[in-house]
Amino acid sequence: MPTPTDRQRTVHERRQGARLQGLDAVSYRLLGWWKSRNKHLRDLQAAASRIDQARLQFSELKDGVLNERLIEMRVRRKACPAEVDATLEDGLALLAVAAERELGLAPYRVQLMTAAALARGFLTEVDTGEGKTLALALTAAYQAWSGKPCHVLTANDYLAARDAEQLEAFYQRVGLSVGRVLGDSSEPDRRRGYSRSVTYTTAKEAAADYLRDRLRLQGLEESGARLALAQMTGAGQLPHGEPVQRGLYFALVDEADNALIDEAVTPLIISRILPTGELENACAATWEVAAKMVRGEDYEVNHSRKAIEIEPEISEQFAANIRVSQSPLWTSLTRRAELLKLALEAREFFQRDVQYVVEEGKVIIVDEATGRPMPMRTWRQGLHQMIEAKEGVTLSGASETLARISFQSFFCKYQNLAGASGTVSEVAAEIWRTYDLPTLAIPRHLPSQKQVLGWRFYPTLNAKNEAIAVETKARQARGQPILIGLRSVETSESLAAHLASKGVTCHVLNARRHREEAMTIMQAGHRSRITIATNMAGRGTDIRLESGVLEVGGLHVIASEPHESARVDRQLFGRAARQGNPGSVLAIYSIEDPLFVRYLPRIILRVWRQILSGNRSLGASPLGEMMGRTLLWFAQLRAQNRAAKSRRQVMKGEVEISKGLGFGKQGTRRKQG
Repeated sequence: MPTPTDRQRTVHERRQGARLQGLDAVSYRLLGWWKSRNKHLRDLQAAASRIDQARLQFSELKDGVLNERLIEMRVRRKACPAEVDATLEDGLALLAVAAERELGLAPYRVQLMTAAALARGFLTEVDTGEGKTLALALTAAYQAWSGKPCHVLTANDYLAARDAEQLEAFYQRVGLSVGRVLGDSSEPDRRRGYSRSVTYTTAKEAAADYLRDRLRLQGLEESGARLALAQMTGAGQLPHGEPVQRGLYFALVDEADNALIDEAVTPLIISRILPTGELENACAATWEVAAKMVRGEDYEVNHSRKAIEIEPEISEQFAANIRVSQSPLWTSLTRRAELLKLALEAREFFQRDVQYVVEEGKVIIVDEATGRPMPMRTWRQGLHQMIEAKEGVTLSGASETLARISFQSFFCKYQNLAGASGTVSEVAAEIWRTYDLPTLAIPRHLPSQKQVLGWRFYPTLNAKNEAIAVETKARQARGQPILIGLRSVETSESLAAHLASKGVTCHVLNARRHREEAMTIMQAGHRSRITIATNMAGRGTDIRLESGVLEVGGLHVIASEPHESARVDRQLFGRAARQGNPGSVLAIYSIEDPLFVRYLPRIILRVWRQILSGNRSLGASPLGEMMGRTLLWFAQLRAQNRAAKSRRQVMKGEVEISKGLGFGKQGTRRKQG
């Protein structure tokens, strides 16, 4: 039977201190700058040189001798897990040789630099296409040699499944096992995936399983002795079931800025669906009334604040028409007015094929960051039911919150956290303040051959689509494959229809067609092939080019909708010219794109439209590009400031909730020795 210490290891997490305030916070920011200085980069470059020299020596070993050295190193690492300096360089060199023999991939020095930085607890900025996947695998194997579980957190299920499958032979060669946990994994599959030495999953799945485990444990995770006693008194089992995870020791976050920053706005919530009751009937009745209201007469829409503005007397007038039979909960006029406002928000700010899709009579949320459908997610506080009423599908039951956690709090619970991304420098200061992660920029292996062809701006969506059609035909005639990036299902389908009307055949990847993802990505690098994709083809996606494509210029990427974050735009551009190969990128935007409509003042939009409409060639000229890029920068700055404010509010809300509950352990992650 496991000892109390053994039981405690299975639910291990880092205890967190209070957030720093005042001068302490200022001093801590200076410490972050100090830890990110160039001296660390020079030290890593020297370490990478030594690792590479050792790799060359170990590569001459026969397989039997290499296996013996791997076993010896694994034993040393497990015996002294805290003494990284004693085993890191030789350990990574041996792992590099194993990767070369099993995968046919010999790590470059920049990949060895990245692996060494990750093992020392840095967040690394590695340019897109520079081989983060192999560097993460080397580090994961090194950390898993300690005998403690290592979680590699990828941007989506597709990448988690791909990496776990492609790297399995490498992990087996170095004496480790690898598993995966995906969105559709059953509980037995999850338990099996987390039982492996290295587990590939997403941050959402890891955080959700953490919450489910805490619900199972019901507070017993605070003491190994209580855990052991509960198992003894429960005939060998915990009263509410065994946890699926084995503790939060090592986390390596791929596309780290997406997980640590972009996904941090929304807290993760575990809930259960309640039987259909009063809320669903009230939502259906309210939607009938809201559908009769006229924008501009009965209410106004504030796009910049994403808010409905309605006069109290008008709100009460329409709310009085909401009839919910035998429902004392909604007898209050104020409650019905709140529900009416929710219905208007569902009408104005949540659009089909943008924020959600409807499949088989169900409303399915689309993750705006990844473009993927999230069938297990629902909106809270009646919003999901209101959108179901809007779409005329069967209303689901309301949900009851059982547990919640912000992604900031979850990541801070890992004993050792590190990550890599191609776009992290812009948010390095915030990541240091929140997660204690200093950032280092890793140099490229080869000079970039990416051709940046500029930014073009057009007054209308139709003019933009025409420009895309002309550009696409020209590139296709040269034999180049083209990837066109958009933000929503609706706009991707609309552009595909427009190109089809011009006689251009294209292939679409979005939340409606997610089952075709693997095949679409596999063929996106073929000659003259046109692929239209949402963010599903963004982060982490490696488009392999077929023979002859490099000779005609490589992959050509067209960005046709700007994102709130310039980092996401850079990720799309990063699909081209990977690993020193040729490629080209071009941005073609419209004033009517959502970013500009929401974040630019109306007067600026009106003047900008008049300027471009009066001179149609200006949008593609140097002067028009300079003007457009300035306004693009301003709109994205406003969007990112608002997003940063939302992340601060999420963290503060988490702290307040923990105070109210009396047992929370939230705060900023503080490293200990």
